[in-house]
Amino acid sequence: MIRRIALLLVAGAALAACGDKVPESEAAKKLGKVPKQTIDRASEGVNKALQQGVERNRDADKGN
Repeated sequence: MIRRIALLLVAGAALAACGDKVPESEAAKKLGKVPKQTIDRASEGVNKALQQGVERNRDADKGN
């Protein structure tokens, strides 16, 4: 009984050690990139809005 438990523990440890060597699938890579793409799009939108605000302020200052 103890040998079986020890054997299962050794097998489990061996599987856990090999777990990080499994290549990541393309679908998983694409899913991992989605949050970064969303953040990039949001920051681009914020930058565009800020630039428009700066241009409007310049135009308003020229008008005065």
